[in-house]
Amino acid sequence: MEHQAIIPIHNEVSAVWFEAIEQGKLLLQRDPVTGKAQYFPRPHVLGAPGRKPEWFEASGRGKIYTYTVVKRSLHPEFVKRTPFTLAIVELEEGPRMTTWIVDVPDEELECDMAVKVVFREIHPGVTMPCFTRA
Repeated sequence: MEHQAIIPIHNEVSAVWFEAIEQGKLLLQRDPVTGKAQYFPRPHVLGAPGRKPEWFEASGRGKIYTYTVVKRSLHPEFVKRTPFTLAIVELEEGPRMTTWIVDVPDEELECDMAVKVVFREIHPGVTMPCFTRA
């Protein structure tokens, strides 16, 4: 049985975000009234469906909020990548982002570790933001 690759969905709302990723930039959205940042790309401001968010370039810095080291996976797409570290990173701007931690040995990982964004090709033609030690 052939399995399809698990890749992010590109749509009208996320297109700006993916174009920036290809240029090595991490974008977030913010409420033009309050300035509060949000992630993932949405067509409206969280809590204010009548307002359209504006895009801005994030610092690319944050800290590990929580993480897990995945050593076994049942899905073939991830079996070939194990072990890998999946984390939630709290960005300097406030939002939390689910991502991979790369180039940090498991035994050195810890919550609140300062991290910075790096961009990695996760599938042919698909680049995503990952994080490594700052």
